Amino acid sequence: MKSLQRQIGIIVLFALMTSRGLSTAQDSSTVTVVGSGIVLPTLQSLASGSGVPIALDASVTGSNGGFQALCQGQADVTTATRTITPTEDGLCTQNGVAYTELLIGHNIIAFIARPDALFNSCLTNVNLSAIFPPSAQGQMSDWQQVGMENPSIPLTVFVPPSNTATYSVLDNLIPGDGIRADASAQDDAATIAAVSADAGAIGVVSLKSALEAGGAVKILELNTNESVGCSLPSTENVEARAYTAADDLFVYVNKISLEKPGLKELLTFASSEQAVGAIDELGFAVPSAAAYAKNLSSLEGIGDTRPFSSASTSFQIPLDVAGPVAVAGATSGRPYLSDAASAFQASYAQVAIDVKTLGLPAGIRRYCNGEIDIAIVDADLTDEQKQNCDANNITSLPIDLGNQAVVLVANANSSQLACLTSDQLKTAWDATASKVVTNWNQVDGNFPDQTITLFAPNLGDSMTDLLMTNVAGSDLPARNDTQFNDDPLYRAAATANVDGGLTYMSWADYQRVLANNQERIQLVAVDSGSGCVTPSEATIGDGSYPLTRLARLLVNEKSLSKPPVQSFLWYLALDENYSLLESSGLTGVSFGSLLPLRDTLQKAYLDAEQAAAEATPEATVEATAEATPSS
Repeated sequence: MKSLQRQIGIIVLFALMTSRGLSTAQDSSTVTVVGSGIVLPTLQSLASGSGVPIALDASVTGSNGGFQALCQGQADVTTATRTITPTEDGLCTQNGVAYTELLIGHNIIAFIARPDALFNSCLTNVNLSAIFPPSAQGQMSDWQQVGMENPSIPLTVFVPPSNTATYSVLDNLIPGDGIRADASAQDDAATIAAVSADAGAIGVVSLKSALEAGGAVKILELNTNESVGCSLPSTENVEARAYTAADDLFVYVNKISLEKPGLKELLTFASSEQAVGAIDELGFAVPSAAAYAKNLSSLEGIGDTRPFSSASTSFQIPLDVAGPVAVAGATSGRPYLSDAASAFQASYAQVAIDVKTLGLPAGIRRYCNGEIDIAIVDADLTDEQKQNCDANNITSLPIDLGNQAVVLVANANSSQLACLTSDQLKTAWDATASKVVTNWNQVDGNFPDQTITLFAPNLGDSMTDLLMTNVAGSDLPARNDTQFNDDPLYRAAATANVDGGLTYMSWADYQRVLANNQERIQLVAVDSGSGCVTPSEATIGDGSYPLTRLARLLVNEKSLSKPPVQSFLWYLALDENYSLLESSGLTGVSFGSLLPLRDTLQKAYLDAEQAAAEATPEATVEATAEATPSS
């Protein structure tokens, strides 16, 4: 964070506030508010729009000063454009200040270009570092300098005035102190007009202004995190940490101060649909319904009081961590866990991770007997399995890995293959039928007289297991008179060349096929009785696509006190390892969910360590008593 831009970012807004000095002697009816000069006016506007009678004594101190005042008991409320740090949280704890954390808005910026600009539609960190920093002044003047793949067109840069909240976000995003001085600084309306008239222009405005401009400009995507890829600006993408050109607007309130007249009512209003107008009027974006729900739960004391600061974790994988980690169960998570275990052991060679995927029944039996640390499951446990775990006092921490799906790819000329029922798929692929069908009209009388040509991965592939289990209800063998090849690109190309051709592969492999620009293929929808459902990120993620199974870890809570288990799970939850999920064909776990997962893990580690510490003295006393000779 750049202190200069934080100071100038509040100048244009401070006039909305009444600045008074801090006082440790709190008035019983006045609510003392300190903190960010960007968020303070937002809270003031919400107070005005709420109709709640409340007396606010507001002072601009910046986010840092606001947290200091709150945690020293000198303020009822602080506002901030970031979450509280572990050090600040420790100060609050030291001074006995319990607080509640609320998200009241987002300050999102958008990068815009002329609608017919066909280059740099997705800006990377490299692009941003070439276009906007002070070092680019007088150096970067042509789009071909930004990227050799771009045409040679003069580069014109338009940025917000330096005393605006929009500039504040841009300055935080760009390396260096400030923005190139030769950029044209003007308001959003002028920037939109200039960009829409200049084929080589790039501009920065608030997301609200960009959306209101409609077709006059094109909103560019950002790729500042390779684990996520290109993302458009939106509330959903900001909260999922997929779009990083934004500041979050936070309010932290001393829990004791919620008893002051009007404060809880104001904050409840700030977390409701009635607050939308006030947030929008200031040019900010409204939080999601899920964020509002977290706010209200925190205010009522029934939810996590820090639902948005999960990043403030302190666990670190010890460099000398050593010991075994035992994993067993279903095959759905095998590719992911095997890859993750190999990558982890490359850095922490003293940890031995044993991954055995012998099926769910065998894995759960070992898990409920306390023989392994982590079970991989692809379905909810049966009552019998739950009873076995309960009998051995095995309690679990579940960790969802998303869903695994097998998708079917057909020849584009075979219109009958656009959607197939589960029964039709079973008929086409089943090797146990009395007569293996060879023509599509044998699968369905309405289908054309066309030879069935099937392409499949080699025997033993997990996608075959997933296909047959879902369409036949059991792990039946697939017919072996198909043409086998483990390369999905080859199978897709072969399918494209044969009318009546059909193959299957993982969702991740299908993405590779698309990236290879394969022509003359179609993605097959599947009807399991509720209509045709085409596989997609959404339908696989929510399980509505029939050829899907979940991948979930069950972690023995007793194992959560073991450093090797802690370290491996933490490794899975790190941002930089998110790509392992996608490359393994698992869909449905968002990048944004990694932060709350790390928060959940850290809390679980502390609970497990405490439980282990409490159990150890009892065991020692009992053992000593048994060993002592009776008199």
